[in-house]
Amino acid sequence: MSANGQFGSIRKLPSGRFQVRYFHLGRRITGDTTFPTKGDARAFLAGVETDIRRGNFFDPSAGRVTFAEYSGWWLDQRSIRPRTRQTYESQLTHLLPTFGRAQLAEITPVDVRRWHGQLFKSSLHPNSVSKIYRLFRTILTTAVDDGLLSKNPARIRGASKEHMIERPLLNWDQVVALANAILPRYDALIWTAAASGLRFGELAGLTLRHFDIERSELRVEQALSYTRGLGATIGPPKTDSAHRTVVVPNQITARLCLHIEDHLNDPGPGDLLFTSMRGSPLLNRTFAPWWRRAVAEVGLHGTRFHDLRHLAGTEAATAGASLREVMSRMGHATSSASLRYLKASEIRDRDISDAIGARMPQS
Repeated sequence: MSANGQFGSIRKLPSGRFQVRYFHLGRRITGDTTFPTKGDARAFLAGVETDIRRGNFFDPSAGRVTFAEYSGWWLDQRSIRPRTRQTYESQLTHLLPTFGRAQLAEITPVDVRRWHGQLFKSSLHPNSVSKIYRLFRTILTTAVDDGLLSKNPARIRGASKEHMIERPLLNWDQVVALANAILPRYDALIWTAAASGLRFGELAGLTLRHFDIERSELRVEQALSYTRGLGATIGPPKTDSAHRTVVVPNQITARLCLHIEDHLNDPGPGDLLFTSMRGSPLLNRTFAPWWRRAVAEVGLHGTRFHDLRHLAGTEAATAGASLREVMSRMGHATSSASLRYLKASEIRDRDISDAIGARMPQS
């Protein structure tokens, strides 16, 4: 309150316009805009006073921190795996050249749409653009929650949605061919991926204590990844949902037992199930050349190791698994990823219907 009991104060500038000042939380705030009349300035102060009383006040000077400063702080406050941090840092390289020096309050929806349009026309894959935009929107949403912005300027409808990329579906004959073509040390890895649906990092992070021979179960409790500056690191799985126990067919249990006998030297419970030729943690960069060689040998050019996971998901769906069961088996955090496999089960349902029709009496 000012000396006369009114909220804030008004002063006349040399230009003839009026500027407001007021206190909030012990700090004096000077209005960013000026007013042509003293009455306009007084009306503005009355609105500010009402907002403060209702808890709706927004400090217009709060958003003066730059996006580069705030995004750096945002990253430091996240409890994320080193690999995820690297991904975010890489995505920020597409944001900082445009918005790094801009104050948060200066970023407008028009600026965001212009940047997004240019990025969409670049050589980046559309799904990569969606991921970068989603990070941008998430950071700015936190800025709104922190009271640094009144509204999120990143609000392009549908810009954060990724589009499913249809991949060729492998069959079991192709799995046999790949397992026979790969180095014998890794044939059990291929079979296990195709039957369990575990991600490469989850498979590489399995130890003998995660393999229950009696129950034919694999427990996913950790994953192996490569961290810049650290090398091979063991950390938690991709998401909370990725912590799971997957039952595998008895044939896979038998193959894993043979793998342990043939390729692991007197292993203990804490030893990794799959390792490199030298017995070190199996990084994707180590395994990739062997995979590419096997893929080329059997003529499946362009096939990724992750396609084995898609086969496992499709097999689960066509075997009659529900959406919740597919999500649990694959370690999906949301249902959208699992729905692709249930789509395949609809195709299988058509085959079943045709088979039933073939057995029916023909009129």
